[in-house]
Amino acid sequence: FWDFIVDWIITNTYDSVQSFNFFMTTSILMPMKEAYLAMPVAATLFLVAGTGYIVGGLRSAIVVTGLIAFIALTPWWDRALITAYMATFAVFISVIIGCSVGIILLVCDTFQTFPSFVYLIPVIMLFGVSDLSVLIAVIVYATIPATRYTVEGLSNVPQSLQEAGSMSGVNRTQRLLKIELPLAFPHIMLGINQTVIFSLFMIIIGAFIGTDDLGQLIMQALSQANGMGQGIVLGLCVAFIGLAVDHLIHTWAGNPPNKPR
Repeated sequence: FWDFIVDWIITNTYDSVQSFNFFMTTSILMPMKEAYLAMPVAATLFLVAGTGYIVGGLRSAIVVTGLIAFIALTPWWDRALITAYMATFAVFISVIIGCSVGIILLVCDTFQTFPSFVYLIPVIMLFGVSDLSVLIAVIVYATIPATRYTVEGLSNVPQSLQEAGSMSGVNRTQRLLKIELPLAFPHIMLGINQTVIFSLFMIIIGAFIGTDDLGQLIMQALSQANGMGQGIVLGLCVAFIGLAVDHLIHTWAGNPPNKPR
């Protein structure tokens, strides 16, 4: 029965799915990947330092630059950039979906009960082994925290402030933009932070199907008898990407753009 369903899906969706796969890979993913790989180390560190300084001042600039500089000193800078490109795309789409459909908590609860490998099965069946397959699985998995924390933040806005805004004459959209979203901002940023962590986790899991990021090197190192040291350094590279983003998000959440310093 299930073989029949799978065959029917592949037969009836093959052309459209492959067209979408080709478009996404050639028009969006490959140019984005090449752009990341073309970034010089010095320019990347300068960009990271500038972002850190804008978000949290000199201390943040030193912290995030030090984390990324560690990766730059390893032989796997290109693989780290590939990991960063995949995480960037997945987080961007996940945040859009999560913040837009934050009311679907039941769906989130259902998806979160699945083992991470389950997300790879249908996308490999439809799209084959490619970056797009991994990224779709990552997006489905990483959308959950963005959705959950957006809902949590908006639901915790005091009812008295919502009523006060309505009584002052603002419409529903103005109340959302001017009152509810600013108050929910720390929760939303925490959700984005968790989305980054979930994305990095699933990207590493995606190495099992043949991606060429840091995850592939981690799997190779773990399979070698003398690869433990290399595996530790590679793991630190992935962790430091997450820690750098974590620091920037926590700093930004504590000092939102509309908050006077």
